[in-house]
Amino acid sequence: MILTVDIGNSRIKYAVWQTDRIIDRGVAAYVKNNSSESFDELFSAIGPLSEERPSRVLAVCVAGDDVSQALQTWVNWHWQLDVEYLKTEKQYQNIINAYQDPAQHGVDRWAGIVAGHLSFPGCSVCVVGAGTAVTFDLIKADGQHLGGFILPSYATMHAALMADTAKVESTYSVQFHQHGIPDNTDDAVNQGLHRFLRAGVRDLCQFALDTMGEPMKIIITGGFAKTILDYPDMPVMQHEPDLVMQGLYEIMIQQKD
Repeated sequence: MILTVDIGNSRIKYAVWQTDRIIDRGVAAYVKNNSSESFDELFSAIGPLSEERPSRVLAVCVAGDDVSQALQTWVNWHWQLDVEYLKTEKQYQNIINAYQDPAQHGVDRWAGIVAGHLSFPGCSVCVVGAGTAVTFDLIKADGQHLGGFILPSYATMHAALMADTAKVESTYSVQFHQHGIPDNTDDAVNQGLHRFLRAGVRDLCQFALDTMGEPMKIIITGGFAKTILDYPDMPVMQHEPDLVMQGLYEIMIQQKD
């Protein structure tokens, strides 16, 4: 049994693998200065409370060294294992990273483009990561990564607007309403931000299509993916919730072999 862990800025996800397939998964929100309690809750059915412990723990983490070390400490204490962290590299098989300094390219994005390219051979792909930020990575059919874009997420924009506008009050809402003009501040903020994000996603997906042409797949993953998929008049997107886990597993298993 192999455990893969994806630590973002606001959520921790895990997947349990057996014979190259996912047999269990979980997700939880967490607070960075109290991540150990989240590990206790999230991994409660794995290891000491089950008959089988993981043989390896593979992870991607974009939340900083403190959280990485907290996971390492937890795993070592409970399972006497070291966490094997993925790092972004210049090349994996025929996939070539466009960044001059690959370390600046988020490791979750790297795992996502590897999985996206391998999942759709013969196609160019645009990988959309809808998390705390909304990222776009463009990969040609031959494996050449062209680079990408980063947009603020709905949550990030909402928090920034509330912090910088003393007289504007709005509650967080993931609901998008296409019809009607808002007649109150709460709806004006929420629907304005949703429309802004919707327009940005549509524009960058069209840019990817114009740049790479057909055949091309748009793949979306991340915690905000379902909201984006529910926006009206969006391009066709393939929803792959486990994309980062798949890339992490693929790279780390091959490296070990």
